[in-house]
Amino acid sequence: MKNAMNRYPIVSFTVRYAVVHTLTYLAFGVVFMLASQYFVYFEGDPLFSLVMKSSDELSVRLAPLVQIFRGALLALAIFPFREAIIGHPQGWLKLFLLLFVLTSIGAVITGPGSVEGFLYTQFSFNPFIGYPEIALQMLASSWLFCKWEEKKNHTRASAGLT
Repeated sequence: MKNAMNRYPIVSFTVRYAVVHTLTYLAFGVVFMLASQYFVYFEGDPLFSLVMKSSDELSVRLAPLVQIFRGALLALAIFPFREAIIGHPQGWLKLFLLLFVLTSIGAVITGPGSVEGFLYTQFSFNPFIGYPEIALQMLASSWLFCKWEEKKNHTRASAGLT
């Protein structure tokens, strides 16, 4: 496995991104779920109560594991653009903006908070539900991932492996 990770940089890049994404998703998800009482909010909103699953549903409980797969998919999408992000001043901010705009505000799915959701659904929009968690998680994961990549690249360059 280590040989494959060294031979194919996309593998190690994807593993590192999936790890950072999943861990920050879990950390921010737990904190905000407890602090914001998401499930109480969803149950109390007439529209959300119809479309959101309860916290004891199997798919909701599996969400953290599914984030490994989601993190890998995001990494594969980011990989071709890594040189414009990794090692550049504020590269982590570029990564954050890319992710936040493409996966939240500008997502083509008609979810709450997206432009499409605003246009085509009757979901109530409360910027204090969801957006702080999403923004902070993406900021943290972008910063941590870029720092990890920069450290890995610096270590490889010092060892003459680049």
